[in-house]
Amino acid sequence: MEKRGLSTEEAVLLQQQFGLNQLPAPSPTPWWRRLLQQFNNSLIFILSIAAIFSAALGHWVDSGIIVAVILINTMLGFIQENRAEQAVAALQSYLMEYSLVLRDGHWQKLPSANLLPGDWVRIENGERIAADLHIREAHQLQVDESLLTGESVPVDKQPINDNELGVLHAGTMVSRGSGVGEVFAIGGATSIGHIQKLLAQTKAGKSPLLIGINQLSRWLGLGVFLLAIIASLIAWTHGDSLEFAILAAISLAVAIIPEGLPAVISISLALGVQRMAQRGSIIRQLPAVETLGAVTVICTDKTGTLTENRMAVEDLRLTQNDPESLHRALENMLLCNDAEISDVGQGSGDPLEQALIRYAHGEDGALIHYQKRNPRLDTRPFDHESPYMATLHADRIAIKGAPEFVLQHCFQELDQTVGFWEGVISEMANLGLRTIALAEADISRWSSLDQGGWRWLGVVALLDPPRQAVPAAIAACRGAGIRVIMVTGDHPRTAATIARQIGLVDAGSVRVVDHGQWLAASPAERQQLAREVNVFARVQPTDKLELVKTLQDEGEIVAMTGDGVNDAPALRRAQIGVAMGLSGSTVAREAAAMILADDDFAHIACAVAEGRHIYNNIQHTALFMLPTNFAQGMVIFLAVIFRMILPITPLQILWINTVTAITLALVFAFMGADKALMQQLPRPIAQPLLPGTLWIRITLMTLFLVMMVFAIFKTGIAFYDVVHARTLAVNGLMAMEGAVLLAMYGSWRNDRGDWILIISLVVMILLQALFSQLPFLQLVFQTTSLSLNDIGIIFLTALLAWLAARLILHPLQTFTLKS
Repeated sequence: MEKRGLSTEEAVLLQQQFGLNQLPAPSPTPWWRRLLQQFNNSLIFILSIAAIFSAALGHWVDSGIIVAVILINTMLGFIQENRAEQAVAALQSYLMEYSLVLRDGHWQKLPSANLLPGDWVRIENGERIAADLHIREAHQLQVDESLLTGESVPVDKQPINDNELGVLHAGTMVSRGSGVGEVFAIGGATSIGHIQKLLAQTKAGKSPLLIGINQLSRWLGLGVFLLAIIASLIAWTHGDSLEFAILAAISLAVAIIPEGLPAVISISLALGVQRMAQRGSIIRQLPAVETLGAVTVICTDKTGTLTENRMAVEDLRLTQNDPESLHRALENMLLCNDAEISDVGQGSGDPLEQALIRYAHGEDGALIHYQKRNPRLDTRPFDHESPYMATLHADRIAIKGAPEFVLQHCFQELDQTVGFWEGVISEMANLGLRTIALAEADISRWSSLDQGGWRWLGVVALLDPPRQAVPAAIAACRGAGIRVIMVTGDHPRTAATIARQIGLVDAGSVRVVDHGQWLAASPAERQQLAREVNVFARVQPTDKLELVKTLQDEGEIVAMTGDGVNDAPALRRAQIGVAMGLSGSTVAREAAAMILADDDFAHIACAVAEGRHIYNNIQHTALFMLPTNFAQGMVIFLAVIFRMILPITPLQILWINTVTAITLALVFAFMGADKALMQQLPRPIAQPLLPGTLWIRITLMTLFLVMMVFAIFKTGIAFYDVVHARTLAVNGLMAMEGAVLLAMYGSWRNDRGDWILIISLVVMILLQALFSQLPFLQLVFQTTSLSLNDIGIIFLTALLAWLAARLILHPLQTFTLKS
């Protein structure tokens, strides 16, 4: 059938009429609703109660300041949510779907959103249908229509007019075969567009890390509530007024609650995901961010991931070295081929098939239009179970496929023996070349092609050089305690050669396990192979799935790469499924937690480093904020119990928490990665954000800060009045926070985090100067000006806090150092 398609001029006119091929976007959540959602937080709820009680008691200033703190922290969360939505929208450009479309008489790769009625679209195994199509060609085509019908069994499709079997619906998935369809409906006019309102909208789940933070917030809220009740009861039983008891409870609640912690953690996650996207690693599922830091094994494809996927024919061995045999082989390369090279040299389709076309055209210029002069009548697409492709033409069947498989199906007497050709193939593979066999058969054998009777033509060797960044990335993974396993469908010797070239294995003999060996191995033997072997060749998708299961049974945290529809089970089973952004099928991308925008393995190593970096920054943030808040709470609690003057008032505590949230607490979200992170063993996946050892550090640092606040206050009382002593205590506590931040931050990193640190400290110092010197703030917070002696005391306090933090909190090891 003649393929027509659209011209560029027709497409422009139709685009104006029909618009983009997109489903109507759901109505966005109003800004005011998203703002109100920020108040759905247990810690904010407790502060709101505190504000209400303060107002009821007539403490309007206290109540107003509490409300201001609530608004500042909710605005932080609101702004962060907007940034996250903008980041997600920006990532959509990375995840844009493409279709192979016939425009101006040439097959072109265009965004699926640009499809128009009348376009002719080529579809392949593993693709999601982008519009409603009438089938014009079908080659063993089966489609999963469960999205529309709920029926999980794939449906056979044929080019039948006025019949449902001749229609492909947008949103459905090609599960087998290939074909060509003509677009008749796009966007909201498609079948899925008509039932869009009936489709369940999937809501993105929260990361286990964020769930853990929310649980921590709830436990903190419960603890604050209980301590506040205890403090108020003690105050009341000591004969204090009910008003004082309630104020004591409010003070305690205000002191302990780390209001800004959830917002800062969300910012850290969002910044990390954006950094990953800029480096080519697109995170589809937020839990992957924290899981990346715990990965112990990466199972990776070879072609296009470890190599450049830039094929070029290096060698061609034929049964006869004569012009006729060469011409026949070149014709075969063109006929059994789905790729296309335009008149200006731009290619579309599989890189291997593009390389065959370029080679054939280069060897014989008369073959440039040979494909059009010899149209195919039918196709047998490549299948992992039968690794070959065949096309039916008027005078022959053209075949290409895995050399071992093709050899088994060739029947004629070869001038050389099968053993000879096996030696040729091994010789090519030893040079790191990828091999593909060429064969042909009589057209009468089409219905029984799998039974053999093919004629061997020869074997082609292609070079796909390793990516330059891969050896360094593999070395970085090794240094991080992460094992890299190559899992490829290529010849074992090719796999072994590439493995040596990229430093995956040491020079010398390489142990390679192929499909047959893996299939024949017992469960115990498979466990041993999974532990000891780093190169698996001639692998089928089921082998990938079994390898992932075996590694996980051994306690490994597995990242698995894949690009085909058959890889989806292994991608979903692995803790981190990594799909290919360029060559990957839609099925693979939807099953994966992460997508490599340019299919480069080096980005996996970068993503693991970034995952560790994010986790480390979040842990630093929690470890920095909790001791300060706990210290404030303990100061209030001890003062109430022992009937002492409060060293810091509730309003002053709110000031401290607000200044901390908008300055110091943000530093760790922007902090650059520690170089040592990729020189440590992976973090145990079950390890909580704050394990027992860190709680010990938090407790010790809290006790130090409590003692220092009382010491500063007592010193102030000895020489000044209460107002002056409290001003000294507040500034001393803020100075200690800055010192702790410096101690935990460590060395200068020469990145944006350094400047954020400096700016935060400068802003904090300026705010504290205003807090102490500005008459209006003196009136609101009951403060007074400080002398040079006071500044000396504050500086000495900060120095002691820095030394304590260096001993207690630094260095913070989130992973286990290798011996």
